[in-house]
Amino acid sequence: MIITGLTRDAEIEKLNLTEPLLKLTKGEFVHDDLEFRCNGLMYSLESDDFSPKGLNIIPLWEGESSITGFYLYDSEPIFITYYIDNIDSPKQIGKSVSDLVDYLVTEYGEGKAELKVILSP
Repeated sequence: MIITGLTRDAEIEKLNLTEPLLKLTKGEFVHDDLEFRCNGLMYSLESDDFSPKGLNIIPLWEGESSITGFYLYDSEPIFITYYIDNIDSPKQIGKSVSDLVDYLVTEYGEGKAELKVILSP
């Protein structure tokens, strides 16, 4: 199941994300390297369930055909990303906000050093 609305907002708040990462969760512009890769929610708001079976996904942002989010395991976040046409094969990004930042910088950061500075605490 995909978790949206006030429950999503409350779970995201618990992550203590940096201001730029919070902006990404709202679909706001943060950096050119992420502009077309990290957008607001589209698929997560549809009536179809775009989540891997057995996981309660809290979406952070979406790309043209992917969802990046997290689920809780023993009250700790596990960050994942997956394509909407292959929802049962999520890729684990990591277990910390710094893992999430490293993923964004490695996958999308053309100006790696600059992007890492912007996203990191």
